[in-house]
Amino acid sequence: MISQLRKGLSRTSERTISTACNLFEVGKFTQPRSAGKYEPGQLFIHKKLDFRGVVLFPWVARVFDRDNEHFPANFDQKLKRGDKGSVAEINSQSYKFVVYYQVLMDFRDCPIISFQRDGISFLGQDTDNSKFYTIPGIDYSSHHDILPYIPSTEDPIDHNLFPKFFERRVDNGSMVTYQPTIKLHQFHQDNFDFLRLRDVHCQTTNGVKVTAYCFYMGQRRESQSLEHWWRYSIMIENVGDVTVQVRERTWSIYSSDDKKESVTGRGIIGLEPIIDPGNSFQYSSLVSLRSGSGHMWGTYLLERKDGRFINVTIPPFMLVSNFGDAKQTEEP
Repeated sequence: MISQLRKGLSRTSERTISTACNLFEVGKFTQPRSAGKYEPGQLFIHKKLDFRGVVLFPWVARVFDRDNEHFPANFDQKLKRGDKGSVAEINSQSYKFVVYYQVLMDFRDCPIISFQRDGISFLGQDTDNSKFYTIPGIDYSSHHDILPYIPSTEDPIDHNLFPKFFERRVDNGSMVTYQPTIKLHQFHQDNFDFLRLRDVHCQTTNGVKVTAYCFYMGQRRESQSLEHWWRYSIMIENVGDVTVQVRERTWSIYSSDDKKESVTGRGIIGLEPIIDPGNSFQYSSLVSLRSGSGHMWGTYLLERKDGRFINVTIPPFMLVSNFGDAKQTEEP
């Protein structure tokens, strides 16, 4: 049984949220899949970020883990120096294919989850008068972070897009499923290039794992020049045994026209999140370049509970505007 309250999820087998409010059942867990994919309409609880959601559709992403023994040893150092030729060193042994899902979040869990999320963002098609558009409550989740369940309520997901994207059906055995509608298929088709997750980069330093990925949003005119925009997302996981707090961030942004910019600031997105062992924090932000491609990397300065400061690496990831420019390898 999955029991739901309002404050936060404890790490028990029943994933109970502890608070002084009512306790009620929302569903029953099913066996997670060790292989294969979940279908659109699968309800789940996120293993790390503790929100209820529903699978919209899957992507197969390349995951570049710096802990992978086959990852090129000097790749990051060369890329940071502006050596674009280092990209050619990437081969099929440098990454693993992992299924990621675009998911719809339950708005009722927003007050309790341990991350900031604005949703997915787009730029309008008119580059001279382009505006940012955001659809809140849409996120991406790794296959390994999906804890599937069967709902016991008729309103399993509180999101205005849920009834538009899914139709509730009951079979002869009273099994309830949620089937994708034409609107979901159309949404997928119309925004394919802006929604598709291609590459994920991760690295663990000093007991903290950082995972990063980005999406190209389009371009808009800023003053007399065109700016290319990307949205990137970062997950910070405390895989160590000491509580840490994010105190400072430093980014280095390198464009294809050999221009480099460094940015340092306090905290992240105006916050200095505290991350206990086994917990995670996730956020998203935007970056722009005048050139159509580049890459970025950085570090976080974290303060441990014992007062020590540590540096945590944000692995380099590519900023690509023309999808044909980046060589993509499909899953066999």
